[in-house]
Amino acid sequence: MPKAGRAVLAVAGVLAAGPCVSMLLAAIDRLELAGILTGLVAGVLLRGEPAKAAVATLYGSVAAVMVGESATDASGGGDFADAMAGWPGWPGWAIGAVLAYLVAAGGLPRTGARRVGPAVPAVVAAALTTAALTAAVLACGQLVAAEALGRTLWERYHEWDGPGWYRDLTRAVWYPAAAVVAASVIAGRTPGGRGRFLALPSAAWLGCAVTAGPLQYLQALGAVDDPPAVALTASLAGAGIGAAAGAAALRHAGTRRGLLCFVLLFTAVEVMDGLPGPLPDGSLSMVILSTVLAVAVAAWTARRDASTGSAVTAGVAGPLLIWSVYVTVGSRDYDHSTQYLPYWTACVAALLASIAAPPAAEVARLGRAGGVSGRGPVRRGRRSWRPSSARCRRRVR
Repeated sequence: MPKAGRAVLAVAGVLAAGPCVSMLLAAIDRLELAGILTGLVAGVLLRGEPAKAAVATLYGSVAAVMVGESATDASGGGDFADAMAGWPGWPGWAIGAVLAYLVAAGGLPRTGARRVGPAVPAVVAAALTTAALTAAVLACGQLVAAEALGRTLWERYHEWDGPGWYRDLTRAVWYPAAAVVAASVIAGRTPGGRGRFLALPSAAWLGCAVTAGPLQYLQALGAVDDPPAVALTASLAGAGIGAAAGAAALRHAGTRRGLLCFVLLFTAVEVMDGLPGPLPDGSLSMVILSTVLAVAVAAWTARRDASTGSAVTAGVAGPLLIWSVYVTVGSRDYDHSTQYLPYWTACVAALLASIAAPPAAEVARLGRAGGVSGRGPVRRGRRSWRPSSARCRRRVR
């Protein structure tokens, strides 16, 4: 069987494994382990394809939620999505995606010598400091602005008539995640940051942990009926999700563009307090905008890399980042619509991105291939190749 066919079957196996593993674990009340076990399965099935393994793991969570919710609704059971999230702030599926990547890659990927920046300690230390300080400033700034603008409350919540604790807890995950992604990309542009796709996100996570974590804890003290330690845990988990996404962004330009586009989109929606539309909180508008943006990123990457696979990964990276945040907390539909509506919006947006990105990437790749002349440069990843004059003379002879 061709390699592409084997990869498709392996991805399909992971997508089937997500619901199957989840349903088995639900029977023994250990559903929070579904992400880790699915990630291990994905890493084994997709050996040599670490990016596909990580993406397939996260889409396994989408399939698991949809199948599990349908099954529990039919049987009158409890909320499957909340049980899968475990305690709020448990990033089980993000951990599973990281494990899938490591198992499929056979360990940590090596950095090529030509991609590593100068090994001058002062220059490297400056890049790491930039990552940590930028993440700290961005995360703390978002926390302060969110409370000042009323996007988070951290107070004694009304049981039914207003946004609840889980809505604020989701933002406790999102703000550090977005900050770490942005800080990793910014630090990666410095002279000492080139090629350090593990050190920079780790430094950004540490910057968030020692600054935004305590600040989040202090803000959560206002929610007198809910433990502030859970908000602190959610903040640290969000920074970890951002670190994993930041590492992916530093390794691939298309993924970097996709993640940054969705970080900016979600931040703008937060500032505007939702998008206009026929559904509450602009859910339909958000789904449409997310799908269009995923298609645009996938098409741009396909034209850049001449690869459908990397383009699809780049296109779905942003929706999966948003989904990873919401699946960490759960839908909590008993809390308030400001939690479960965005939860299902993120789920549907990730699903539609996986449907729309592949054909868009393939069309863009074919269009690019048809427009490349024999004398033009051919881009493959980050390199450009142009036929030399000597090589052209040998062809003529």
